[in-house]
Amino acid sequence: MVWQVGVLLVGIGFLVLSLFASFILLNMTRSLRTIEAILTLTLDEARLALPELRHSLQQVDDMVAGGNDKFTAADRAMTATGAAITGWRDRVRDLLGGLGRRRQPRTGK
Repeated sequence: MVWQVGVLLVGIGFLVLSLFASFILLNMTRSLRTIEAILTLTLDEARLALPELRHSLQQVDDMVAGGNDKFTAADRAMTATGAAITGWRDRVRDLLGGLGRRRQPRTGK
């Protein structure tokens, strides 16, 4: 009779443990379905946003390239202006016969 009560208690314990485990697994399944739905929605939104992001990045790239072209043109203009000023100064000095140039001391004559 004692072993029958022991087997009955073990059976009841196993039943309670099984119910507890099934409840936990059911809740985990619900959580996983919720997570799956959230991830699916996020992936769909990312797929929709990618073309717009690509277009925005292309616009930024075009603006940067345009700015770079403007800086390159400004640099060339500054170089040409500097060369023109230097050339003009040298031409005026040559025209006036070297007026304003520092004379080298004549040594050895």
